[in-house]
Amino acid sequence: MRRHGDLLREAARIRCPVLALHGDHDPHPPAGVREPLARTLADFRFVLLERCGHRPWRERQAREEFDRLLEAEIG
Repeated sequence: MRRHGDLLREAARIRCPVLALHGDHDPHPPAGVREPLARTLADFRFVLLERCGHRPWRERQAREEFDRLLEAEIG
């Protein structure tokens, strides 16, 4: 979806707040996620999780922080 622009076209339809939780060891560069979404979404926040890859809910180092942020967001 990213390669063909479909992701941003679909993201432009989102009207609710969006929080992106992204690992600093994720193979997708943070700027390549944060910047396009920040330009596309009206209410967008980005948090970079330290010592974290692509699946923070499964990773020992970032799981607690991911859970805390997610719980606070949907509280």
